[in-house]
Amino acid sequence: MEDQYNPKFGIPPAAPVDGQVRIKAIYLHPIKSCGPVEVDRAVLTKTGFMYDRCFALATRAVNSNDPAASKWRFISQRTKPLMSQIKIELCVPHKNSDSHDSLVQSGGCLVVTFEDPDSPSWIDRVETLFYTWNLSARPHLSFIVPLNVTAAQAEESQVKMKPFGIHSREAKGLDMGGISSISTALPKLKKFLDIPQDQSLTLFKCTPDTMTPTNLNLAPLEHIGSPAVHGYTDQQPVNINSLSSVHAVSALLPTENQPMNALRFRANIWIENAPAYEEETWKRFRILSKGNGTKPRASLEATLSVVCRTSRCTMPNVNPETGRFDTENPLPGKKRGKAQPSTALVQYRTVETGNKSALGYLGMHCVPEDKSLNEAEGQEAGLYVEVGDEIEVLERGAHLYGSTANDY
Repeated sequence: MEDQYNPKFGIPPAAPVDGQVRIKAIYLHPIKSCGPVEVDRAVLTKTGFMYDRCFALATRAVNSNDPAASKWRFISQRTKPLMSQIKIELCVPHKNSDSHDSLVQSGGCLVVTFEDPDSPSWIDRVETLFYTWNLSARPHLSFIVPLNVTAAQAEESQVKMKPFGIHSREAKGLDMGGISSISTALPKLKKFLDIPQDQSLTLFKCTPDTMTPTNLNLAPLEHIGSPAVHGYTDQQPVNINSLSSVHAVSALLPTENQPMNALRFRANIWIENAPAYEEETWKRFRILSKGNGTKPRASLEATLSVVCRTSRCTMPNVNPETGRFDTENPLPGKKRGKAQPSTALVQYRTVETGNKSALGYLGMHCVPEDKSLNEAEGQEAGLYVEVGDEIEVLERGAHLYGSTANDY
């Protein structure tokens, strides 16, 4: 995505194109609302891409007499834009990994890095300069999160299943806050995110038995096989977006807000070689293996149903490069300009009436279909999607947010 601003990716709506739609980039977001991980290939599962949105940060009021305030609730960039500055690395075992290593037994780990919120000592400054050769660079802190909790870790750290809120629904997850590597870092992370002292902070882990059935934008079972479920994503397992569509929206913004970084929209799959908004006509598509990867993968195509447009909230207003909300230049006599790109999305991309609270629409939600998942399981190989793969549209049609297709 380093060249995402190249004009060649901005194909106007309905313009003719040569060749197939291609996957340009794949992104995972292991901790909901934190920094993404760009990968060359990813395993598609019933609940979306493996490792995507499998953790969530949550806060809870301490010593509160209000029952609602004393419940754990997830946090996101909507209120904590600096979450975009929390960098994530994904480390998974390979064939030569030491099977006795605790992190290998956990299936790998995340390395979570953020800026030290405290004033650095002169030793910290010298060390940071040595590693970065940047006089203005500030020291950073890192901690390790095991991808899975072993029985020994659960017993030692008192890891237990707890409920917490994600928007209006109650989710569940393993409270990882007692694991030493995490508990040591949480006070600093709390300070970095400017979380009040009267609130606690923890990290929840999604498990197979905590998945949530989708209750909006239901796909026909004749295509997807079994009802869709998801982890800590808001509604659907997979999100796809087009660079051409982002270029088209970017052109609608005030000059001071151009060009717009596509990563604001936190898609899993980014496509190229498609006219802007073309993806909004898709109802089903399959991914054709065209990547240059040499690693093994199932010898079949992943097929997905497209269930609805993505109704946007205020999160795209967070600039992932700065961790701040963006606005346009204020009008004369005004102290603050209007939020962007939300203002433009509401004006130009309110293209349907399905969600009354939507701040415009951009991107599409998708559900993997069981047939290809089951065939990949039968081959004992992962249903991988790779950068460079091509997309074949199988069906087209209209979308309205909130529709149910065939009732489950």
